[in-house]
Amino acid sequence: MAEQDTALLQQVSSQQMTLEGVLNQHTVAALRIRFASLIDEVDSQFSVNLSGVSRGNSVGLSLLLCFMRKAKKCNKDLVFVGIPDTLFEMARVSGLDDVLPLGPG
Repeated sequence: MAEQDTALLQQVSSQQMTLEGVLNQHTVAALRIRFASLIDEVDSQFSVNLSGVSRGNSVGLSLLLCFMRKAKKCNKDLVFVGIPDTLFEMARVSGLDDVLPLGPG
């Protein structure tokens, strides 16, 4: 893993998590585990702010789908906010912009 390939998922309140850094094959496994450890600590409706994501690829989109499935399995409503333009464009091109629960800014 390259030194700059780091990512961090944090709970900032009972209604929000933040995701920062690089979303790729080197970072997503740890982020999945972290999300699973935090899901019970958030309210039934919560958001994940993606504005701190500096880079992402198709593996990053897969991570968002994983978060979405885990939240649904736990009967929680998840919305992704602040999705970076490049990640949104990948989602749009692949048709995932209609699948992912995307919120405003």
